[in-house]
Amino acid sequence: MKRPIEGRALFYHRDSGGKHETTPDQYVAWAVSRSAELHLSFDGMPDGITAMIQDGRSTNGDLFLDYDVKGNLLSRMGLDAMIKEALRDPNVSHILIPRRDRFARPDVPMDAIRLEDTLRSDGITLVFMDKVCPPLPKKKRRDIGDQITALVDYDRAGEERRTLAQKIIYAQIHLAKAGFSTGGRAPFGFRRWLVREDGTLVRQLPDREYVRTPGHHVVWLPGPEKELRLIRRILTMLETMPATRVAAQLTREGILSPNAGHCRKDNGVTHPVSGVWHQTTIVNIAKNPLLVAVCTYGLRSMGDELRLGQNGPRELTDDDYHIDRNTQEARPKVIRNPKTQRITAPAQFAPLVDAQRHERLMATLDQRGGTQRGKPRSHDPTRNPLGARIFDMACGWPLYRQPYSGSFRYVCGLYQQSHGANCEHNTVDGPTATRFMLSCHRQRLLSPTLLPKVERRLRELAARADCDNEADRALAEQRTELAQVQTQLKTVSANMALAQTPAQFEAISAMFDQMKAQEAALQAQIAETELKAEPIMDADSKIAAAMSVVHRLTDLVADSSRLDLATEVFRLTNARLFLDFQPVQVKNRVLNKVAGGFVTFGDTPAPLDIYRGPTGHQALHDDREKAIAAAETGRLCLPPPAESSICSGLEGKSLGNVSRGDWI
Repeated sequence: MKRPIEGRALFYHRDSGGKHETTPDQYVAWAVSRSAELHLSFDGMPDGITAMIQDGRSTNGDLFLDYDVKGNLLSRMGLDAMIKEALRDPNVSHILIPRRDRFARPDVPMDAIRLEDTLRSDGITLVFMDKVCPPLPKKKRRDIGDQITALVDYDRAGEERRTLAQKIIYAQIHLAKAGFSTGGRAPFGFRRWLVREDGTLVRQLPDREYVRTPGHHVVWLPGPEKELRLIRRILTMLETMPATRVAAQLTREGILSPNAGHCRKDNGVTHPVSGVWHQTTIVNIAKNPLLVAVCTYGLRSMGDELRLGQNGPRELTDDDYHIDRNTQEARPKVIRNPKTQRITAPAQFAPLVDAQRHERLMATLDQRGGTQRGKPRSHDPTRNPLGARIFDMACGWPLYRQPYSGSFRYVCGLYQQSHGANCEHNTVDGPTATRFMLSCHRQRLLSPTLLPKVERRLRELAARADCDNEADRALAEQRTELAQVQTQLKTVSANMALAQTPAQFEAISAMFDQMKAQEAALQAQIAETELKAEPIMDADSKIAAAMSVVHRLTDLVADSSRLDLATEVFRLTNARLFLDFQPVQVKNRVLNKVAGGFVTFGDTPAPLDIYRGPTGHQALHDDREKAIAAAETGRLCLPPPAESSICSGLEGKSLGNVSRGDWI
């Protein structure tokens, strides 16, 4: 592409989010000065990139930024947007980048060189602070010196990530052995203090304040007495109560959780913390070793270059990776280090609780946690084939997956969330229910008369659709009218050339402008109608595509042992199972057993009203208290259930091949 010599300039910068001698706004100031020297059009300003960092934006006019992003990721929001804009706009002639390591720190240097070549081959000049890379000439070999320089630059940039990881690990080990903080926010009940190396206190540091002063470090010291009293109360309650009941009690009393008012990110979505207490928050507060004046470092390991080992940094092994479900690529995962690998040091204050009593409490919590301690719920739906598709007809609630005797079962969600106060302990074996649903599919799909009936019905629907497709007819009429207008335009254009007087020319020009406006309006209508019209596909192709789905279902239901295939079958057919339970005397106990039910496919309506209200413990508790109060006054006034979607299918394989049940 032929680009102007003095055209538009774009600025790109990748910042790791750490502390650097040169800030992003200083780099933008350099870009403003450099674009003025080259007589380029550039609308970036230093305060613009500061606003981008504060707002979390990647683009702002000619400014493109990736903040707090690793350099070895070669697909980033800001970088992708910059490349797209540069290749789209032919007026972009230069891209201003502070340094090559601000462009990328690749694991493979050639990957970054290919990105450069993509831009330079399109006629764009790359301007760095220390060099200028002109466009690559067409059909000519690239200068060998240029290639070697780029290879060395990007190899050094990638190696700096490894060197930096090594320095950080050694620095954190040194700080941890001395009892200093290695970074992050102080836990609940503690505050960050700036101290000298000899331990002399300087001042307390507020959140998000970072100080770089030679001979000074940060320690965590006990905070307000109000928080310490709450911690001691939590420890006392945990000695006789499970963490879930402790969390519920604190929430009912209106006590805000430690992170109330802050924002956190879950699955890439930023949201404010509600202030509700949870079991994990309670347990983490109780297990904090700072309560017995012990500083601990190395509880977990993360990173893709080096990690904490027995004697310092270590290389990553196969155990440090997991296979991504979407890309099927090996990605680094967060692991929990063994206790022998962690670094402990005495804190710079006296213990806040009795050490022996705290040790007994830790043993109690470990016993309560059992084999599930440290094993988070997974998000693999293939291990939960009937998630959000199996319902209890007694209450309309979905049944949630629950690990049971080395396998899994489905338990009434209302019974679980109300702690047995509502509904019954209705359960069904998970593999058995899955095989039953697959047998229902086989009964329908493997019938010898089904496939001919399906194909005949599809042909009827295709023929009816061809007759009833109003959008296609309207589109054909609009195209015919547009062709007529364009033919008339050619005639009017010829008449304009034959006009003999100014009056004739003006009259023909007015008609020409009117018809051009009509042509533009018709083109806009055609574009809008094309969006509404169905894609052009003959009836045979449509039927073949639909029948391929039916044959695919037939193949899937053949193997009843594949739960991942069962999940796909139920999704394609929108199959749902509704079960009715009745009490049955089993020896000395009365158990609820499946007595019947319904199976639905596709858009068949449910045989009952499915519950779509709130599913949390507190919401159910409040509704129950309202019902009791209303009953005491002689009237029943339950609020209508709020519209929401219940999805309990996000469950599966967790660390150690243990599954912990559904998200509710």
